[in-house]
Amino acid sequence: MRLNSLHLLNFRQHADTRIEFDLGLTGIIGPNGSGKSTILEAIAWALYGQSAARGTRESIRFARAGARAQVRVELDFELGGHRYRVVRGLTSAELYLDNSATPIANSLTGVTELLQRRLGMSQREFFNTYFTGQKELAVMAAMQPAERAKFLSQVLGYEKLKQAQDLVREQRGRIVAEANGLRAGMPDAATVARMLEESSARLAAARQQLAAAERRVSIADAR
Repeated sequence: MRLNSLHLLNFRQHADTRIEFDLGLTGIIGPNGSGKSTILEAIAWALYGQSAARGTRESIRFARAGARAQVRVELDFELGGHRYRVVRGLTSAELYLDNSATPIANSLTGVTELLQRRLGMSQREFFNTYFTGQKELAVMAAMQPAERAKFLSQVLGYEKLKQAQDLVREQRGRIVAEANGLRAGMPDAATVARMLEESSARLAAARQQLAAAERRVSIADAR
């Protein structure tokens, strides 16, 4: 996943902020309370909706904005060879694919569910993978070993690799079983050679019988 741009309108400390993400690293610098963490929160909110934000829906609105002022986050990113643009507000959301003017999803729930499928991870996995701060490392540390191993396998793609390996093993086992079954139903080389020899002998005898019959027919015609 590669971020291209982010636009925050009346989102927490940001009245109207636009960010372009160039290639390479991007550093976000500012004093405490200036909205650095809010930028990360806005990205998660655009992707996963209200459950990814702190507080209530109305607490997201910029403090000096009017009660009816529009709250919106627009995120442009690339994933899996496609370009996506998600536009999310307090009561609406649209998701666009490859610069199309027609959204491929246009509801709060629809956009969230489709993005979660395309990203291949839940909100929790996304936060722990991309947004884990120093204080939040305790979340992973508190996991049971089996749970932590499963989580890391999913995040790093090992889970899908393991599933592919299991599928290959299953297919290999099925092919080997079929081959063994075919091999068991086939005669061995010695039996095939004997059957071929017997068939050749029967063919030679049949040819002799045919020749004898043709001679008798010729004699009968001559008389």
